[in-house]
Amino acid sequence: MALWLPGVGVMLALTILSGFFSASETALFSLSRNDLQAFLEGSVLERRIVALLGDSSRLLTAILFWNLVTNLSYFAVSVVVARRLALAGYPEGSWMIGALGLVSIILLGEVLPKSLSVVFPRRISLFVVWPLALSVTVLDRVIPPLLMITRGLKRGFWPRLEQEVFLEAEDLEKAVDLSSQSSEMIQHERKVLHQILDLKETTVEELMRPRGTYITVTEPVVWRDLGRSLPPGGFAAVVEPGTDQVCGVYWLTGTIYNPKKGLRSFRETVVYVPWCAHAARALSMMREKLCHTAVVVDEYGQTIGMLSQQDLLDSIFTVSTTPTRLIHTRDTLLKIGDETYHLDGLTTLRFLAQHLNLPYDPEAEPSVTVAGLLHQLLRRFPEVGDQCVWQGWRMRVFDVSGPSRIRVLLERDRENSTSQGRTP
Repeated sequence: MALWLPGVGVMLALTILSGFFSASETALFSLSRNDLQAFLEGSVLERRIVALLGDSSRLLTAILFWNLVTNLSYFAVSVVVARRLALAGYPEGSWMIGALGLVSIILLGEVLPKSLSVVFPRRISLFVVWPLALSVTVLDRVIPPLLMITRGLKRGFWPRLEQEVFLEAEDLEKAVDLSSQSSEMIQHERKVLHQILDLKETTVEELMRPRGTYITVTEPVVWRDLGRSLPPGGFAAVVEPGTDQVCGVYWLTGTIYNPKKGLRSFRETVVYVPWCAHAARALSMMREKLCHTAVVVDEYGQTIGMLSQQDLLDSIFTVSTTPTRLIHTRDTLLKIGDETYHLDGLTTLRFLAQHLNLPYDPEAEPSVTVAGLLHQLLRRFPEVGDQCVWQGWRMRVFDVSGPSRIRVLLERDRENSTSQGRTP
């Protein structure tokens, strides 16, 4: 026993430690988005889990590093114990230590902990969070020397190693364009891929719900403040008393109601993005902060609109990448004749240009929507009868029921006129 018992005890402890890191990795990364959103306003342990997953690469590096150290130590100890038994004249014991040691580290250190973590991710996450946080903190002291050694080896052995050229979005778009066009399904997939790539170029101002098109409430909130049906966009914005500055939302789409929290079950934080930010950046910020909505602000910090994850998904998977369908639940562009259309003032110029096969440069075009173009050219609020010409197409206002409710008749400019303003 003196030959194998101390070593087997160390191997057992290392097996438990290996199982701990394996269970931690599976449990924490198996938590759903709803779990993390519930943890945001939970106990100290739950908020600590959210903080660790906020830097997932740092967390995963710590788990894999310590798990690797544990497993290497385990096999080193098993080799020493097996060698002692072999030198003492117990070859059968040496063989058993090697075989059983391999089986035990696989079953007890990997398979069983991961299986339990998949079934009970929330319970195991709460159990492992503090030891795991300590291991991450310890590794933060080890990483800088390791990086220094890595840089030294790179300069010594691979001094001319160059970083791979970053793949631009334009390159991906060209690759999509060159893909096969053999079926309607493939063409639909190509269009969706294009719209995903367009998120990097589309500003949030083009996709947001303008101020006044969503429900606003002030806290404290009661059920009747949210209305009898689902609000437009599936959320109600919380504004500060006496202002229209949004400080939070009640997200009512897909959120599980908790009787203990009441309406607070639907309360969420928001992220703030400038009007000129790209939609891809806004989506990334929402996912990082575990929220569903972004508040769009102007250069003075004033709220000018709201953008939700659902709006971004609609812009990807629907034909109309404009807020008109989202707000008024009607078609953005209605064809009424040969080269004659009815369109809404909230129709974006990007969508209009794509539909009419016209060139569009968002940097050269100061306006985002048709209504904005009319404001820019007329230098006042549009009125019924106003008209202007844009890229060979004449726009005539025929309905104005409010600042954000403008209907326009669009037709080809047969006279090639460049005049703009209000007709007599």
